[in-house]
Amino acid sequence: MKTRKITALVFVFILAIPICFGENMFKYDPKNKRDPFTPLVDKDGNLLPEYHPVTTAVTLNLEGIVWSEKGESYAIISGVVLREGEMIGDYTVKKIERSRVVLSRGGEISTINLGSEEE
Repeated sequence: MKTRKITALVFVFILAIPICFGENMFKYDPKNKRDPFTPLVDKDGNLLPEYHPVTTAVTLNLEGIVWSEKGESYAIISGVVLREGEMIGDYTVKKIERSRVVLSRGGEISTINLGSEEE
């Protein structure tokens, strides 16, 4: 009986060592996806500045524009309906014009014309 208690105690001790001292023993590999253990927002719900969505080589296709002189324009990019100021991936829609959409990403400006892919 005493041997079983000692064996159980040693077993629990062996299991506890990695828990107590091995904080960095497990390293999550996101495999080119966002790490779900990293928060996206701060305590107030604001998007953290260091968060940058993982992007792959995506071709943005401007499929249509619903344009209005009043500024209530919409663009359909790769199947997503967007207004000015909204994001698709890490691109922000800066301006929607009659036949093109101006996007920005990391300070770079790019344009997509109707009937063409991202330039």
